[in-house]
Amino acid sequence: MKMARLKRILVEEHGSEMVEFGLSALLLMTILMGILDVTRAMYAYNMVSHTAQSGARYAMLRGADWASSCNTSAPPSFTMSYGCKASATDVQNYVKSLGMVNWSNQGTTPVTVTWPQTTPDCTSSCSACSTSNNKGCMVKVNVQYKFKFATVFFKQTTVTLSSTAQQVIQQ
Repeated sequence: MKMARLKRILVEEHGSEMVEFGLSALLLMTILMGILDVTRAMYAYNMVSHTAQSGARYAMLRGADWASSCNTSAPPSFTMSYGCKASATDVQNYVKSLGMVNWSNQGTTPVTVTWPQTTPDCTSSCSACSTSNNKGCMVKVNVQYKFKFATVFFKQTTVTLSSTAQQVIQQ
């Protein structure tokens, strides 16, 4: 009797659809969450890249001589005096003021501004760029952002996204 009952249970398929659906739904949700997390990472990288480009543009326009105050935590006004050169701190403050990326819990300063003292047609130091911030010289802005994945399926849960933008100082 017990053997016949066991045989009947093994042969019958009542409830198998529920088990198959549960396994399929688990696999589908895992793939969907992974896709959403990678999409978030791509969006964050796009924002980091745009932020670096905006910072380089800010430094490019406020290079050798600018007709506005360099002390900015917001977009500039055009009413101050001449003779201002944007410093690395000015560019960092501007980039952070854009509000495109959440800078909390990033640790060290995520924005690095350098003036390589080269021109676009010189591969090494040129006499025209003996000092930084000269018209025609390069400015380089690097932005780093520590992105945290929401899902636990990725081995490394924090990835540093980095973007560098270079511009030729115009002013």
